[in-house]
Amino acid sequence: MKFKKSLLCVAVIAGILGSTGCTTQGVSFTEQPAIEMGLNVPVAFDDMDITRFVNPFIGTGNLGNTYPGATTPHGMVQLSPNNGSNGWEYTSGYYYNDNRVSGFSHTHLSGAGAGDLNDILVMPINSRSDYMLNEGSPQLNLEASRFKHRNEQATAGYYSVFLDDYDIKAELTASDRVGVHRYTFPQDEKSEIIVNLGFNINWDYTAESHFEWDKDANTLSGHRFSDGWAASQKEFFVMEFDKPIKSIRFEYFDRDTKSYVPAKAGTTEFTNQYARAYVEFDTAGSGLVVEAKVALSNTEVGEDAQSGASLNMTEVAGKTFDQVRKDATAKWETELGKIKVKGDVEYKQTFYTAMYHAFLGQTIHSDLDGRYRQVMQGRGAYPNGTNANGDVVSEPLIEKVRIADANKDGKADFVRYDTFSLWDTYRSVQPLSSIIEPNRLADVVLSMLSYAEESWVDHNGKTRHGRLPEWTFKGNETGMMMGMHSTPVIADVLTKGSLDVRMDELGFTQAQQDDIKQRLISAMIKDGRKGSAVDSIDEYVTKGYKASKMRIGKGDLWAHSPFETSWTASYSLEYAYNDWTIAQAIKAVLGEDAPEYKEFADRSNNWMAQFDVNGKKYKGWFKARDTKGNFIDADWVDPATGLAVDKDWRPDMFNYAFAESNGWQYSFSVQHDIHGLIDLMTEFDKTQNPDAKRGELFTKRLDEYWSTYPDRNAGDNQFPVFNTGNVGQHVQGNEPDHHVPYLYNYVGQPWKGQAAIAAATNVCYDNTPDGICGNDDFGTMSAWFVFRALGFYPVSASTGIYEIGTPLFDNATINVGDGKTFTVTAKDVSRENIFIQSATLNGEVFERTYLTQKDIMNGGTLSFVMGDEPNKQWGSQPENTPPDFGVGKFLHAEHMPK
Repeated sequence: MKFKKSLLCVAVIAGILGSTGCTTQGVSFTEQPAIEMGLNVPVAFDDMDITRFVNPFIGTGNLGNTYPGATTPHGMVQLSPNNGSNGWEYTSGYYYNDNRVSGFSHTHLSGAGAGDLNDILVMPINSRSDYMLNEGSPQLNLEASRFKHRNEQATAGYYSVFLDDYDIKAELTASDRVGVHRYTFPQDEKSEIIVNLGFNINWDYTAESHFEWDKDANTLSGHRFSDGWAASQKEFFVMEFDKPIKSIRFEYFDRDTKSYVPAKAGTTEFTNQYARAYVEFDTAGSGLVVEAKVALSNTEVGEDAQSGASLNMTEVAGKTFDQVRKDATAKWETELGKIKVKGDVEYKQTFYTAMYHAFLGQTIHSDLDGRYRQVMQGRGAYPNGTNANGDVVSEPLIEKVRIADANKDGKADFVRYDTFSLWDTYRSVQPLSSIIEPNRLADVVLSMLSYAEESWVDHNGKTRHGRLPEWTFKGNETGMMMGMHSTPVIADVLTKGSLDVRMDELGFTQAQQDDIKQRLISAMIKDGRKGSAVDSIDEYVTKGYKASKMRIGKGDLWAHSPFETSWTASYSLEYAYNDWTIAQAIKAVLGEDAPEYKEFADRSNNWMAQFDVNGKKYKGWFKARDTKGNFIDADWVDPATGLAVDKDWRPDMFNYAFAESNGWQYSFSVQHDIHGLIDLMTEFDKTQNPDAKRGELFTKRLDEYWSTYPDRNAGDNQFPVFNTGNVGQHVQGNEPDHHVPYLYNYVGQPWKGQAAIAAATNVCYDNTPDGICGNDDFGTMSAWFVFRALGFYPVSASTGIYEIGTPLFDNATINVGDGKTFTVTAKDVSRENIFIQSATLNGEVFERTYLTQKDIMNGGTLSFVMGDEPNKQWGSQPENTPPDFGVGKFLHAEHMPK
């Protein structure tokens, strides 16, 4: 359906202006009554205003991989249902097309393409059913229930479902660090709440489970240690109940019988790899409503509300489930209320859900006292330097509890965040944060600095040092994806001044502030130079690119590539952008005269090292290079191995040197120097046609990009699962393409970009469980939609420039702080009227195709007049195009193949 829809919506860019504003008839995903005509709202409370437009079920089907459960903005706790199955669709623990639930766990990944977390599974049961799930491994063997979607409800900070097999109503809510459950039990001879610490799915692996039952305090506490995608995860908890516990029995998985067996009767403390507690309540005479609070910490259980989970429990001290739910709703109202939109009702729900999703990453990692756990090396499942067989491993676990202390005075100051999916989120999530939550983004950067400044002595006595995050969570660096994409976020807070504001708020002296800025610069420079832990950085610094060579044997199993490393051409494109952001950060702190500025400014041109002007079949494209420096093209034989590829290069080939993409999609990945890319393509074009004009080839490629579809029947091309939301070669379902429709602004044809933006919207976003066409990746897909709806988008995240697109709403007002608002109005806008006819900014004629950070943060009103036919004059003049941000000189020109 998605593919057909894209065909219907896109005939425009090739020159026939047609149905770019076409709509979809989204099928209602819930049988709950709507608050407004046409609005599918699963639940409503009397304190909901903005949050009544949030629908957490969007993205829980298809490949969105979001979860519908309860959390707060950037909360440590993500309390959400688990279906109990493994697989790509279940990486968030929940898949909408499954109608079974095996419990509710307290940590989840939102929209990630890899599975982990799902800590501390809680499931209410009674004697009315013995329904079990056991998919994938005997360790699961889960008590479960079926449910109906019409009996399932969710909104920001609240989730509920009726468990058909047990006749139990389950409700969930959360504070930042505490998950709160409410279970309504019917009368039954035996009613229990299972606390399952051994539960693991997908990449997760349970190392140790531990329980302690304090009968006098009516509490259960303990920990779950695990590894998986993140190498060492320690989740400590305290669980309080508002009704007296009748009894607790413990069970554990017996490897010999491959079944769960009871622990010794009377046990109050129990440790095992796969342990469960069955907490019984008295429902023999009548039904019972039980509320349970589960406080988390990655440092310790603690006691007497002094530290760890015990301290974090004070967030909800004395509060009922309803009071915690109201607090969660209030937090969401505050955050989501920073942007208020009026207009298309169905898009309004999609918009606020997208904004909601953008707040699910960058999660709180520190306790209330500022302490948190950080992992330096090793794996948590192998304590004391041994693996499961008792063999010594080369990298034994080293970790420690640290304090979020940016100014190094021994006291906690900032909130330590984690879950940084940076290859994804730097493009849109962090730029959105820079507008509506700049203080939090400053704390995110201070959190990044804490990674870079860790140091430890390894098992060989060598002092080792950390690096800035690449893809991190739970205090671990996973090494997923590529690049140094902490750097655009750091450059953002330094160049836009938000770090200064935050440090003033924290009371740091000027000397302390200067020191922190210098430490950030030092961390970026260290990562960007030879000898750092950044993948292939030595080769990149030396040559300007990373070379490819053929695999021998299994090779890159993840990408099914013929090469040892399947993303080599992406390295110089990604790293050159990182170099540019490092240069901008250096400029902001040390000035342009600093030698380090020139070093990284020059390196920011290394993207040119991948541009082949002499291809046999395809000239003027980014391609991989081999160990001799030659481009990998038709009839290529690897000089390193003597092996040949069984297919010739063409731009639509996936897994042929580009990260999760092909040559078409990475053709425009020079976000920091679009003008330089246009100039280089023009220079090449003139070698083919001396009369070629600037931008002609660039524009032609853009047009072909939107109108040329890959051949899905080609046997030599492997389409990855994330190749979704297609418009021509464009893949809206994955991040590398997100900025491309806005590039028409650079060649004076913004009306084509407006058509392309509408087409990309139509193939990817709607108000259904399938309403996000690819992995949401901690709100990246969603944040794109937020910007798209507002009418502008950051092609280069750190420039402070936002390219004009096409707005969705009649009116959108952004609270930018200091009592100021920035408003975008769009007269006559509709799903058909997508073309800008004219515009004014603060009452003055506005024809440039970009906004600046100052335009937005100073407040004001940007007004559009919209129509269903393009105005090809608006924004078409050279002076209307976004500015040129290219800096430095390409130092490897003489080493390019002739």
